[in-house]
Amino acid sequence: MRIAVLGFILLFALGDGCSSGVVGVQEYGTVTGRVLDATTNTPIPNAIVSVGSLLTATADAAGAFTIEHVPVGDQDVTARAPGFTDATAEIEVRKDRTISAGYLRLVSVTKPDDQPTLPPPPNPTPTPQAVPAWTPPPPSPSPGAATPSPLASPSPNAT
Repeated sequence: MRIAVLGFILLFALGDGCSSGVVGVQEYGTVTGRVLDATTNTPIPNAIVSVGSLLTATADAAGAFTIEHVPVGDQDVTARAPGFTDATAEIEVRKDRTISAGYLRLVSVTKPDDQPTLPPPPNPTPTPQAVPAWTPPPPSPSPGAATPSPLASPSPNAT
C-alpha cells in the first residue's frame, strides 16, 4: 500500500503529460504583395510592410515584398511610407502556402481631395510557356554493322 501511495504522489508531481505547458510547433506561411501609389499606380520603393509588430519587410524598387514565417491564421498586413497614409489588408495565412496580399495602395498626404485615385492595375496572369515537343534521337548504328554508302548503287543482279 505504501508503494502505491508513493507511486501516485510521484505521478501527481510529474503531471499527466497532457498538461505539461509545452507549446507545440507553430505552423507558418508566406505573404507577398506590392505597394503602389493609389493616384498613379506607380511602385513605392522602400515602403515598410509589416505583419503584426514583429515581422517586417521593405518593398523593393518594383514595390514588391515577401514576408516569410508568418503564423497561420487571420493576419493584418500594413504598408507605410513617408508622405503617404497607411494601408492595411486582411488575409488568411495557410500552412506552407504563399498568400498574396495583393496591392497595398497608399494615398499621398498632399493629394487634393478632388483628385480621384486610379483603380488598381489588373493582377498579372501567368502566361503558359510553350514546351517543345520531344523527338527521339535517331537510332545509332550498332558497332560493326555495315552502313550503306549514299553513293552505292543497287547491284544489277539483285531481284
